[in-house]
Amino acid sequence: MSSDFKVYKLRYSGNFEEIPQEELTNNLTLFNVLIFYIPDLKRMYVWMGKKAAQSLKRHIPQIRGAISRKYSELKILRNITIESGLEPPEFLNIIGIEKEILKSNIKTLEVKLLPVLSEINRLKEKSDKFFIANNYGEAIELAQKIVNLARDIKDYSLEQDQINFINEAHIRARASEILKEIEQVSKEKTKKFNQFLEAENYEEARTVVEEFKQKYADKYELSSIPLAQQLLLKEENMVYKIKIEQDKILKDIENFSEKMGKSRNIIFLKQTKKFLATIQKSSLKYFDKRIKDKIDMLKSKYRSVNNELYNKIRNLCESAIDYIKIGEFTNALRIYEEIEQNLELNNSQKAGE
Repeated sequence: MSSDFKVYKLRYSGNFEEIPQEELTNNLTLFNVLIFYIPDLKRMYVWMGKKAAQSLKRHIPQIRGAISRKYSELKILRNITIESGLEPPEFLNIIGIEKEILKSNIKTLEVKLLPVLSEINRLKEKSDKFFIANNYGEAIELAQKIVNLARDIKDYSLEQDQINFINEAHIRARASEILKEIEQVSKEKTKKFNQFLEAENYEEARTVVEEFKQKYADKYELSSIPLAQQLLLKEENMVYKIKIEQDKILKDIENFSEKMGKSRNIIFLKQTKKFLATIQKSSLKYFDKRIKDKIDMLKSKYRSVNNELYNKIRNLCESAIDYIKIGEFTNALRIYEEIEQNLELNNSQKAGE
């Protein structure tokens, strides 16, 4: 037997496992699909057992790409698929097995299985159909019967083959359950999302989608599920639309602040109060922290100016009263005129509205 080749056994998941050359004869069975790679020729052979399941065979077109991805160092210039009993001489020479010996081994397996082969074939055919139709419960039940038959005739290769089949069916059944769950939850979350969106409660709408993604993003590729993808796109569109509206509010606040400049008078107070009442009401539905921060800064300046002017006028009033008490009416009048100027600014603002 030549030593310069590698052998892999194809699994129902589409993956493959390397097997030692000394176990090759035991794996050339009725049900296996084996992959041979010959480095010197950069050639790959795919050998199919006579009774290999369709659920195994359907992975064969993807084997070359899968091997290349997993073992990038293996360069494949040519790949050849061979059916059991139709092995070319060059293939048998490479793997070091005589045609008659291989034929005899396969015949022995067929004779050995003859009493149960018909039942196994029937069960495998039905199990395979259920597996391909995603009816994994039925497929598992039938595969378990095959496992029991394989144990009866001590065909450990067939037994392990069906155990692998059952394991893969369990994995896919769980994935199928998760898929159904995600589809159902997608419908429920979409309904809630639409309700929050209609009420312009954008923060809650976004939370609905974030919780959905946190729960399922690691379990399934959500973009591959139409209902889930629809929900994700709804959120993306909402966020994009809100960003445009939020940017406009931020720009309005910046423009107002630039317009008012360093003003610290009654006009500033009046216009700022009016602006804040308008902008704050329209910004409540948004969740950009910059909006709140800028509004808070504007409020802080408003309070500061308001306190300054209040204290200034109060102090002027107290000074005017003090002048009146000591009979300095001229100074008192001057101070009242200064107070009046502030009031006139206020009146002028009203007149200009």
